[in-house]
Amino acid sequence: MINIYTVDSFTRELFKGNPAGVCTSFQDVSSSTNFDILFQKIATEMNISETAFITKANNLPSNSRYFLQWFTPTNEVDLCGHATLATAHILFEKYLQNSSIDELIFETKKVGELKVKKCANQNCLQLDFPMGNPQSIELDNEILNEIKSKLNITQDIHAIELCKRTKKLLIHLSSIDDNIKPQQNLIDINFPSSIHSFIRGIILTSKSIKYDFVSRYFAPWNGILEDPVTGSAHTVLAVYWSRLLNKSILNGYQKSARGGHIECELDEKNQRVFLRGYAITVMQGQLQISQDSLLEKDSSG
Repeated sequence: MINIYTVDSFTRELFKGNPAGVCTSFQDVSSSTNFDILFQKIATEMNISETAFITKANNLPSNSRYFLQWFTPTNEVDLCGHATLATAHILFEKYLQNSSIDELIFETKKVGELKVKKCANQNCLQLDFPMGNPQSIELDNEILNEIKSKLNITQDIHAIELCKRTKKLLIHLSSIDDNIKPQQNLIDINFPSSIHSFIRGIILTSKSIKYDFVSRYFAPWNGILEDPVTGSAHTVLAVYWSRLLNKSILNGYQKSARGGHIECELDEKNQRVFLRGYAITVMQGQLQISQDSLLEKDSSG
C-alpha cells in the first residue's frame, strides 16, 4: 500500500494554515514519466492545493537528500512552499525522529536544491528558497478594472509588480478585507502578450498593524481559486516588502479563511529567501494501491 499524509502547514493549529498531501512511499525509487502520471492522479484524488511526492535523489542515496515534486489537482508546479514544509515535517517526525539529521536537501526539476532545517525554536522549520524578484509594471485601466471587478476589489491600488520567475502578479492595496472573493474567471483576463505567459497567480497585499504585511493569493490557472497560505508567494512578498520597509526580517500573515503565519528573511546578496513556520500532521493513511505492482509496471513500460 502507498502511505500518504495530510499536514497543515504554516500553523500550529489543526484545520488552520495550508493543507498539503505528502507521499513518502517512493523515496527509494527513481522518478519517471510513468510515476508523474500516477502522481497527478493521486493529487487529483487528494483534491487539495498541492500534494508532494519524494523519490530517490540523483546523488548517492541518503536519509537527508531526496528528489521532490509537487502536483495540484490539475498539474505539476515548479515550486511549492507549504508542501515542502509538510514533507520535511513528515520526514523529521515519522522517519528521522531518532536521527541526528537536522537539515534536508531536496533536488527539484526547475528550482535547483531546496534546503529545510530545524530552527532553534522547537518544531519550527526554515525553508531556504530562491528569491523572487518582482519588478514594477503598468497595466491599462481596462485590465485593472477587470481584475478589480472579478476579485471584488474596492480598495486603492498603490503598486503593481510582476515576478516572471515565479509567474506571480503582485498588487499592493490600501487594505485587504473579506469582501475580496476568489473567481475562476480570472483566467479569462486578456493580459498583454508580453506578460500573459508569466501570470499564473495574483497576490494581493497590504500593510498591517499587527504584522509587517498581510496577503491573499489566487491561482485558478493552477486549479486553485484561493490558496490558504503560500510559501512561493512569500518569496516574492519578502522581496517587495523588504525593499519598501527597509528591513530584512518580516512577519507575514496570509489572510485567507484558514490563515497562516510566515516569518520571512531576505538574503539579497545570495538571492535567497528564508521562510520559517510550523506544521502539524492531520491524518495518516494508505492508498489501496499496490506499490510493487506499480514498480513492476514502471520498469516494464
